[in-house]
Amino acid sequence: MNRDISLDILRGLMLIIMASDHFGEPVFQHLYEFSGYVSAAEGFVFLSGMLVALVYSRYYAAGGLVLEKRVWQRAGTIYFYHFFVLLAVFVFTVATKLSGAYWLSFANEMQAEPTRGLLSGLLLVYQPPMLDVLPMYVAFMLAAPFALRLMLQYQLIGVAMVLLGSGSFWLAAQYGWGREVLMLLPKFIMVRVGAFDFMAWQLVFVLGMVLGYLRFHHKHTGNVTWLRVTGGLWITSVTLAVALYLQRHGYIPSSLSPIAAWFQEYRHIARDNMAWLRLINFLAFVVVISGLISLHQRYNVFKLLALPGRWLAFLGQHSLQVFAYHLVVLYCYIPFRWGAWALTDNQKWVALVFFIASLSLPALWHKAYLQRKKQAKTQNLKPLCNATMPPVILV
Repeated sequence: MNRDISLDILRGLMLIIMASDHFGEPVFQHLYEFSGYVSAAEGFVFLSGMLVALVYSRYYAAGGLVLEKRVWQRAGTIYFYHFFVLLAVFVFTVATKLSGAYWLSFANEMQAEPTRGLLSGLLLVYQPPMLDVLPMYVAFMLAAPFALRLMLQYQLIGVAMVLLGSGSFWLAAQYGWGREVLMLLPKFIMVRVGAFDFMAWQLVFVLGMVLGYLRFHHKHTGNVTWLRVTGGLWITSVTLAVALYLQRHGYIPSSLSPIAAWFQEYRHIARDNMAWLRLINFLAFVVVISGLISLHQRYNVFKLLALPGRWLAFLGQHSLQVFAYHLVVLYCYIPFRWGAWALTDNQKWVALVFFIASLSLPALWHKAYLQRKKQAKTQNLKPLCNATMPPVILV
């Protein structure tokens, strides 16, 4: 498949923002939700859904269950990385407990009950801080083929069915149904689902899938003009994004009007269940970024950013490996955040630079691994290509 490098660049950018947010002080307070009621997590989940549709829709034509097998293989790969990260966190947490260290692991429940925490983490229902994205992604990938097949088979009717079902789950999450479902699990299972309600956040993933499917479908039919962002829609989205940015950072005080105070209530901007105002803010940003990409494609306005863009695209192409790596590193960084071994703020800025630069390491490793795998496959095929045909005996 011809890669859309803009999507890789955006994924790389989301990785950098999430890694910086997770790094904590002194950058967190300046970066987190800087653009309004939007975080990098929404963008990462949305782009993941979009790429699922773009990459795996082509397997529909193969017939059978090829589509499902391909997507579920990817789900298995994501689960493997989740297992690797969870095991690393388990080792760090147990070592912290046995050594009597002054610091505490982020995984407080696992530190109190290590075995129960590890087993519950393998079931994806115990998610220590920062370890809540990959389990959610596994669940989305397991369900993705059903939505993708509906859209590929029934086209616009299928899209409507998928959006209706996804919107219903999101609405149920606004009343806490997602958390209540998890409470039905047996009591011996440790439940902690982190910062994201899977029943609400699936809508962000599905919206990405829908856009990815529409791009795939209309690219193959030759009609992509209606997917472009119009000037009026872009200006409206920019205005909305700016207004919510001003509200998020207190430039529109709640005392100004009852309406402003109502909009600032947490139930409208909640992150865990993707409240309606946060969702609108994110969709406005999708339109704004889409417009900027179209502008660059026409006038090359981001030409000077080509070098960092290539680096971001490189990270985005190996996003799973980069994401898993940064989680392990940041758990090991805990002793240096607070307490006797804590770095000063100036030292933390230097550490942040080295940490962000080190994100290239897992990407380089994975690139080398893929190249070795490709070479091994090519070498295994060479004897077949060089084999001589047996003599033909005419009777």
